[in-house]
This record gives sequence, structure tokens and C-alpha cells, in this order.
Amino acid sequence: MGLNVVILTGRLTRDIEVKKLSNDKAVANFSLAVNRKFNKDEVDFINCVAWGKTAEIAGKYLKKGNQVGVQGSIRVGSYEKDGQKRYKTEVYVDQLEFLESKVGKKVEVVKATQGVVVDDEEFPF
Repeated sequence: MGLNVVILTGRLTRDIEVKKLSNDKAVANFSLAVNRKFNKDEVDFINCVAWGKTAEIAGKYLKKGNQVGVQGSIRVGSYEKDGQKRYKTEVYVDQLEFLESKVGKKVEVVKATQGVVVDDEEFPF
């Protein structure tokens, strides 16, 4: 039995754009800049995908440069371009944690697997 769990902490490389699919489900694609453990000068850029309420909350509250924590699973897909098979690796987000805010308070984890109801007053920024 295998285990596919990824935990990352990094900064958003751009503002998050949320799109609505034909079934009215929200999806957000974003990239995290993650420093390597032993060489802080080296950075990996990790593509992430959030769905549903998590995508909506991320799009509403997060901006380029914000530090976030992500827990999810790695997904590898393939597609054809110019007759060549190409592969794309992404992290599908299960949990998203806002690690900073404008007032410096830590904000709670948003879980994609739960029907999270968020009141705007919960986020002090």
C-alpha cells in the first residue's frame, strides 16, 4: 500500500484566479515558491490546485507573496502538444493554511474535504 501525502510551506508567486466550471464548482490554480531545506538560495516552484470552498476562500483572501501551508497529494497528468506527450505534476490541495495576515495573526486551516462555512469576520485582514 502506498501513501501520497505532500506538505508544503511557501509563498504565492502570483495572485490566485478562481474559475467556475460548468458544474458551478470553483477551481483555483496557483504556484508556491518553496525554499529547499539545505540551500535557502534554491527555490522550487510547485503548481497547486484547490477546489470548491477552499478555492473560493483562497481567491478571496490570498495575494501574491502571502505565505501559506498546503497539505495534499501529488497528481501527474499527461497531454499531447505538437505531437509530443508531456507530463504535468501538481499538488491537489486537501488543506490550506494562511500563515500570515496583515495584522500578524495566524489564521485557521481551511479543509477542502469539509463543507467549510466561513464568515468574513473570521479573517482579520
